[in-house]
Amino acid sequence: MNWDAIGAAGEILGAAAVLVTLVYLATQVRRSNELSRFNATKEIVNQFNDLNRLVTTDSALRKVLLKPDGLTPDEIEQIYNFAMMFCNVWVSAQIAYDNDQLEVETYKACARDVSIELTRWPNFRPALEKWLSNYPEHNHLEIMQPILSDSGSTQAA
Repeated sequence: MNWDAIGAAGEILGAAAVLVTLVYLATQVRRSNELSRFNATKEIVNQFNDLNRLVTTDSALRKVLLKPDGLTPDEIEQIYNFAMMFCNVWVSAQIAYDNDQLEVETYKACARDVSIELTRWPNFRPALEKWLSNYPEHNHLEIMQPILSDSGSTQAA
């Protein structure tokens, strides 16, 4: 029996085992990343669903959001708190995207939502601007840029 041949065969088998292990680990990492992206997307969609459910079920909130003028301090506070919920979702989306945990398409939809919500409710922009002035560390986020553009003329009290 040639011990050199047996040693060489053992090295080949060892190298093959390492290669199979690396392929397996790469597959597991890829699947883990896909699951992470899916979970981040699912969480953000659920947060938007909760906000839409609130608008659907709370007629008083809808009336305040659509009220043409003359908001009371209580109504301004109500809109501000509602805006905070949206801003939290948008910031979460930006952070998830920046950390490669959110698909580009989902991020783009979230970013487009900012502009949609600005035009959807007349009283929403001042509350969003106030939120950004209270939390200026978020002013640099790409997703918040529609709020900052053409702002300042309707700052909430």
